[in-house]
Amino acid sequence: MEVKEVLERCKSGNQIAQSVLFNTHYKHMYNISMRILANHNDVEDVLIISFTKVFKNIKKFEYRGDHSLVKWIKTIMINESLRFLKKRDKIKYDDTIPELEISGEFNTDLSDIDVEHIYAIIETMPTGYRIVFNLFAIEGYSHKEISELLQISESTSKSQLRKARMNIIKKINKMKNYGGA
Repeated sequence: MEVKEVLERCKSGNQIAQSVLFNTHYKHMYNISMRILANHNDVEDVLIISFTKVFKNIKKFEYRGDHSLVKWIKTIMINESLRFLKKRDKIKYDDTIPELEISGEFNTDLSDIDVEHIYAIIETMPTGYRIVFNLFAIEGYSHKEISELLQISESTSKSQLRKARMNIIKKINKMKNYGGA
C-alpha cells in the first residue's frame, strides 16, 4: 500500500491500515523516544499514547508528502515523551556553563567505537543533557526551538548541550584509554 492510501484508510478508521502505519513507524519512533526517556517500559507507554493521539487526530492531518507524515508523527512522539518526563518531574537543568576540562589526550578517531556504545553513553547521561543533546544533535532542532519546546532559556539549552558533549567526550576517552565507559 502507498503511504497516501494507508493514510486515507486510517482516516476512515481502517484497523489494518492503522496497523500498517504503526508497524511502519514503530522502530523509528521507539528509537526517538528511547533517546529521550532511556527506559523501555516508559517508551512502550509513550508509544501507545502517541499512536492513540495520531489515530485520534489523523483526520486533521494534511498530507504534503511522505516526509510530512513522518515529521507529524515524530513531533507527537517527542512531545509525548517530554510530557511523560515532566509529569514525573524527572527533568533537571543546570544553567552554569563549566570550562571544558578533559583529562588526558582525546583521540578524535572514533572508527573503533561501536555506535551501540555511543547510544549507551547517551542513555546514561543526566536527563537534561540527554534531551537537549538528542533534540539538537540527532533531531536537528535549533536552540530556539528547544527552548520553546522545553520551556527553558536558549542559554540553558546551550549549557546542557555543552555538558552533554563533555560527558560523551569524557566517557569515550575513558573507554579508549581504559576499556570501560
